[in-house]
Parts: sequence; structure tokens; C-alpha cells
Amino acid sequence: MTREEIFAGVRDCLVSALDVEPGEVREESRIIGDLGADSLDLLDLTFQLEQKFKLSISPRQMERRAREALGNAPLEVDGVYTPAALAEFRKNMPEVPPEELAEGLAAADFPRRLRVATMVNLVRRLLEEKHAGK
Repeated sequence: MTREEIFAGVRDCLVSALDVEPGEVREESRIIGDLGADSLDLLDLTFQLEQKFKLSISPRQMERRAREALGNAPLEVDGVYTPAALAEFRKNMPEVPPEELAEGLAAADFPRRLRVATMVNLVRRLLEEKHAGK
């Protein structure tokens, strides 16, 4: 599946979950903020993406990946991500401006960083893993 096909599928899910126009959905759009999603909408979006792409997606997929990379090192301290966790996020989420993943980022604020491109990249990685037999 091409990136364009994945983007189209993610866009369709966002249009359905958020009741936005397809033209409003751009790769750089923030899901919470630009497209008006809230935490319940993110759950609906996750469900729709799972159905559309036949995948299992955790709402905390990015955190799970960072935890795997960090091993026993903490992901957050007192609700704030560690510098090592932020470095993992920046590596796995190049579509998010680095200044939005800066020291002091509270875990509660993380969903506000998610872009449409974040979902496209996540689906692409999960599809690649699925086809590789992971």
C-alpha cells in the first residue's frame, strides 16, 4: 500500500470521526487543535483505523515504542517525559516540530502533538510489521 493510499484511508477515517471536510485534512494538521478532535474522538479514530486497515492500534502506540527502546529507563517522571523519552518521540515522529517535543512536556499534553502525518506514519509502520510477520 502506498503512502498516498494510507493517507487517503486516514483522511477518510478522520472525516468520519470528526465530521470535517476532506480538504481540511492535511498531513501537517494537528488532530486535536486544527481538526477539533478531543480524547473520545481519538478513540473513535483509533477504532476506525483498526477497521479500515485491519490492524491493532493502541491509543498509546508511540509511548509503547519509546518504552521498548528505553528498556528499564523511565518514560516519565511526575507526569513529565524524560529527555530520553522525548528523544525517542522526536526520532519516531519527525513530522512534529522538535520544539513541540521539548523538555517539560507533560504526558497529558502529548495527544495535542499528534498530526495527521503521525497517524499515516503509524499505520505505514504497523502495516510493514504485519507484512514482515512481526
